[in-house]
Amino acid sequence: MKYKELERDAKLGNQRAKRMLEERRACLETLPIRDAMGCSLTWCPNAIPQQLLDDIDRMYDNISITNIDTDISIEEESFHSCRIEGANTTLEELFDIFRAKRTEKKGDKMILNTYRAVKYLNISNKRNVDTLVDLWKIVTDGVCDNPGLSGEKFRKGVVVVGTHQAPEVELLDYCMKQFFSFYHGKNIESPYIKVGIIHFYFVYMHPFCDGNGRISRLLTSDFLIHSGLDNFSAITLSKTINETAPAYYQALEDSENGFHDITPFIQYMLKTVYDNLYEVLEEQEKYVVRHKDWEEVLM
Repeated sequence: MKYKELERDAKLGNQRAKRMLEERRACLETLPIRDAMGCSLTWCPNAIPQQLLDDIDRMYDNISITNIDTDISIEEESFHSCRIEGANTTLEELFDIFRAKRTEKKGDKMILNTYRAVKYLNISNKRNVDTLVDLWKIVTDGVCDNPGLSGEKFRKGVVVVGTHQAPEVELLDYCMKQFFSFYHGKNIESPYIKVGIIHFYFVYMHPFCDGNGRISRLLTSDFLIHSGLDNFSAITLSKTINETAPAYYQALEDSENGFHDITPFIQYMLKTVYDNLYEVLEEQEKYVVRHKDWEEVLM
């Protein structure tokens, strides 16, 4: 749902836009997580087709992976996640980076740092604020942008990313409590829906001066794996996010609206998982679902 357009048109007196917004409001459900101002986030379960969730489950169950697949995926996940952040390293250069530990370029160092962060998550049992701070230190080691905004624990100062102004520093402790209460709580049944909410909220907080995007993607794969979906250790979600970056940022923008409705981002993440799984199965010559362009279906 293009909230910004509908909200603009409704203010201009467009009755159709007003009707669409009221219909949306009527189907929203409250989520057990609040923004920095204490407003509950919401979502629209009716806007999530059951077939999409069923197809994701069916595809996941048919994926075959090996330890080699996992090792390669961690390297490629690190690569694509850093490409989103501007690293200009090419796939052909990955061998030199990981085998020779090449760190001549900033992008090389970013990729190695992200790889180290994945390994850290693999051996760390806790998921708390200290975990996030440790991830930030690893991810930004030697390549930190905006070091002047780095505080003792989180960033300091106001941060604006696109059209989003992140919560003030004084509100980050409150946001973190909301984040981990939801993260560890038994609230949303589908891990694919829940991870979309987790990803959105971390980006919404934007707690660090740099590395927030990479950390949010690390948390996404990590949460799915620790939800019992071990095959995601060999799946490169960042590749699909990198290929659909404009849609990713649009979904984030659409999820900041007057209803605090983050369904647009949940839909984006579900479509990302769907497309990624389909591509993996296509390479394995397994066609267990008929491909559907969910972008044309989701509203």
